[in-house]
Amino acid sequence: MSVVLLTLLSAFAQDRGARSDDSNFAADDVEAYTPAPRDRLWYSNATYLRVNPLGLVDLYRLGWRRRLSTSEHILRQDTYTFVGPSVTVTPAWARVGLYAEAQLLSVFRVFGQLDGAGYFGTFDQALAFDGADRFSDDAIEARGDEAKATLGWFATLGATARAKVGPIVIRDTFQTIRMDPDLGQSTHFYDQLSDRLVPDGGWVALNDADVLYVSGKLRLGARHTVTDNLQGGSDDGDLAQHRVGPLFAWQFSDKAPGARVNQPTLFTLAQWWAQHPYRTGDEQPQGLPLIAVGIAFNGDHWTSPQ
Repeated sequence: MSVVLLTLLSAFAQDRGARSDDSNFAADDVEAYTPAPRDRLWYSNATYLRVNPLGLVDLYRLGWRRRLSTSEHILRQDTYTFVGPSVTVTPAWARVGLYAEAQLLSVFRVFGQLDGAGYFGTFDQALAFDGADRFSDDAIEARGDEAKATLGWFATLGATARAKVGPIVIRDTFQTIRMDPDLGQSTHFYDQLSDRLVPDGGWVALNDADVLYVSGKLRLGARHTVTDNLQGGSDDGDLAQHRVGPLFAWQFSDKAPGARVNQPTLFTLAQWWAQHPYRTGDEQPQGLPLIAVGIAFNGDHWTSPQ
C-alpha cells in the first residue's frame, strides 16, 4: 500500500542477493553479483510515525521467496517471486491479507495485495461522508463521536520501475487501490493513509517518483507523491493531491542472506503540500509539511542451500 507511505515504507532496506523493492527509498551498490538462495522464508517489518496527517503504522510481511534466475545479465539479476501474509496495524484499524510480488527484471516489479480490514471505532475512524463534505482535520475531529467499528475489503495492484546511473537512482511506483469498507449507504469515506475522501467501493491511484543519491549507507534524495480518485469529479475529495520534499535513509548494516535480523534502516521523509483542499493555507499553513520518521528491517527465518 503506498503510501501513501505504505507503498512506500514497506521495507526501506533492500535485500542483497534478492532485493525486495518493498523499500521505495533505497537502492544498493553491488560490487560482485552472488545469487541468493533458491528458496527463503523471508520477512520484513517497517514502523513509522507520521504527522500532517497524524498516523502510527506498523507493517509486517512474511512469505516464501523463490529465485527466478542465476543469470549475471544486468536485467535478470535478483529476479524472484514472493507470496505470503501481510499485517498492517495502527491504533485505529488493522488489515490482514495476502501479498504477492514478482521482480520480473532487475528494473521492473509488479505486486498485488488483498486485505480484510477492521476499524476499531477509535481516533475518529471510520467516518462516512458525501463527496462534497469537508474532510479537514477539524471537520473530522468534530465528527469523531460518529466513528464506529466496522469491516471492509481492500485490493491493491501496482508496479515499480527503476534505473541507476552511477550513484543516482530514479524510481517510480504506481498503484491503484480499491477500498470497500462497510459504511451503509454512504458514498465516500475518509482514508487516513491517502488523506483523502475515497468513493466507497471505488479506486484510488497513487504514484511516488523518487530521485536518490546512494553512497555506502546513505540514501538521500527527493520524492514527489500524487494521489487521485479514478472516477473523477470536481468536489474537494475528488481532486488530485500533490506533495514533494526530501527523504533520507541510513542503513546501519548489510549482512548476507540468512541473517535473522538484517539491514536495520532509519528513514525520514518531509513533503510539503503543493495541492490539497485544506493543507495549503485553508486550514493549515502550507509551510507545515507531512513528516514521517521510522525504522525498517528484514531477515530470513530459513534459507535453502544454493
